[in-house]
Amino acid sequence: RSHRFSLPPPSGRDLHFEPNQAIIHEPYVKELLESATGKDADGNPLLTVADMSRMLSKRRAESRAENPEFSLDKVHATFGSTNASTLLTTFGGRVKDLESFLLEERLPEGWESKNREAWGLTGMTFNIGTISKVANGIDESKFSS
Repeated sequence: RSHRFSLPPPSGRDLHFEPNQAIIHEPYVKELLESATGKDADGNPLLTVADMSRMLSKRRAESRAENPEFSLDKVHATFGSTNASTLLTTFGGRVKDLESFLLEERLPEGWESKNREAWGLTGMTFNIGTISKVANGIDESKFSS
């Protein structure tokens, strides 16, 4: 079985095409970061829920079309939405922070989580506030041939 349900790590490439999942596929990471449509108060690019849903839709549609071993069950679909949501909640979608995290596999110098809620990031907030929004926004048909 080979599936592509996450963004973009570990490699961004399906196991069918890249057996070494430790290799970062930079074009996918850069495409994700360049797809940011949001801006912070200083005008810096931010990935949004809609951006993550769109990129997951695109990757899944591509994998479904190109990978003869593609599979995606509900658990893996949810796992992919959770991974994408982590980039939004923990990193605030900040492209500058995500660039070093995804391309260099390191946290930026002086980095701190962008979550400043009194109770931290609760499971309910994460599930309802982000994961379900990312998952509900996925529409592979926009990228299907």
